[in-house]
Amino acid sequence: MKPKRAIVLFSGAGLSAESGISTFRDSGGLWEQHRIEDVASPEGWQRNKKLVLDFYAQRFAKATACEPNPAHIAIAALQKKFDVVNITQNIDTLLERAGAKNVWHLHGRIDFQKCERHCSIFSDESGEFDCNYRAQISSPTQLGDKCPKCGGQLRPDVVWFGEAVDMRHDYLRTLIAKTEIFIGVGTSAQVYPAAGLLPLFRATPEKYFIDPNPAYAMLDGYEVLGGAASHHVPLLAKRLLEREQIPGRFE
Repeated sequence: MKPKRAIVLFSGAGLSAESGISTFRDSGGLWEQHRIEDVASPEGWQRNKKLVLDFYAQRFAKATACEPNPAHIAIAALQKKFDVVNITQNIDTLLERAGAKNVWHLHGRIDFQKCERHCSIFSDESGEFDCNYRAQISSPTQLGDKCPKCGGQLRPDVVWFGEAVDMRHDYLRTLIAKTEIFIGVGTSAQVYPAAGLLPLFRATPEKYFIDPNPAYAMLDGYEVLGGAASHHVPLLAKRLLEREQIPGRFE
């Protein structure tokens, strides 16, 4: 049996928006009700930990209540014939719940918590940030929930503005070398580190980009599908699978 061809699928907020998860810029969404620096920055955490935890409790509840949409399901179905790696900016787990097996969350996951002194937060020689506690949760973290290893306050395991993104550079180089199909979906890809990913895959033989408002100027060499993820991802998945002699419909 020949090895499966490799697909890297890079996704942003637009993938999950159709499941009901607010994006940064949604009118009336969670982000519009708060200043980003108050709920998604280390400085905001130090000023008002309860506000931050209450905000992410709302996000946790929303992400738990939402269901995968046809785009998530189609992405998972690609695994029938392809070696699929999902690189996502989303902190929800809708890809996993749809059946996706290999998901790299650049910005963390809403269903995990870590210590506020976690070693991933800063490169800090003082040893203040050296705790490695991290755990999956079934309910939101609350003020007073303490790290069982060091006693620090627990916080969501998500990346805030000013913190380092989970960039696995050696792994990424391996992916770039073997990827035959690259698909971008639901992201402007104009803000780093996302903006830096597209050029890295410029030599990939087959490239697609799906977004309601694609930035055409930066998508030379891509087949651009302007529109909703829940419409175009199932159609593209169907096309790729049928080309590999795996017919199917994803609705």
